[in-house]
Amino acid sequence: MYEHCFDQLNPSIKAHLRPPRVPLVGFSGERCWPIGEIDLDFTIREPPLPRTETLDFVVVQSTSQHNILLGRVAMMKMGIIVSTLHQLVKFYTPEGIGTLALTYDREKVIIAIRETEERLEECILETREEYPSEEKISINPLFPEQQVTIGGSLPTNVKRRLRKLLQANIDVFAWEYRDMTDIPRMLSIDGPIFSTEHKLNEYKHLEPIHQKKRNFANERYEAACKEVEELLQAGII
Repeated sequence: MYEHCFDQLNPSIKAHLRPPRVPLVGFSGERCWPIGEIDLDFTIREPPLPRTETLDFVVVQSTSQHNILLGRVAMMKMGIIVSTLHQLVKFYTPEGIGTLALTYDREKVIIAIRETEERLEECILETREEYPSEEKISINPLFPEQQVTIGGSLPTNVKRRLRKLLQANIDVFAWEYRDMTDIPRMLSIDGPIFSTEHKLNEYKHLEPIHQKKRNFANERYEAACKEVEELLQAGII
């Protein structure tokens, strides 16, 4: 159920809205929390064969030309069978099979949906331009190339306070390999001690296999040598 439909309900009914239990997950994995959930008596009617069931509606805050969308669980509980080809809905009742036919102007609905999608797309584009999803900031003047990612939609005063907080605690970050000190090489689990160092397993009865030498571009070769030298100086390898 969309929020604009929920707002039209009687206040005594709206008072039964309860907090949501789980978030809604989209096809691409995005998540959003609904406004809440509410149980309502839903009637599908075509005299003389109505059917009423209590359905659990999830109230969402979103722009849509629709008021309510029925999912598979709701349609199964209502005994609904949909035919998009014939633009009909049939449903079971104890007195017989009820039928509902399409009663709105299909072309007008399609135009309205397209207009809503265009407005929503414009709103999303404006939001992205005004509030990027993330923002990279430098907090250590000695290593300006190493940046920290923060939320781009945070208020400006929050960003300012967050930057000051990070700058005041730059000593807790490892900016280079030699900052990674006091890393234990042994791990104790319920008494027994295990070595956490990585090493190559060598077997005397097996002859080592040497891979072919790989040639890198000068920039990559120099960068690799620099990284290995820093690891050696820090005692990590």
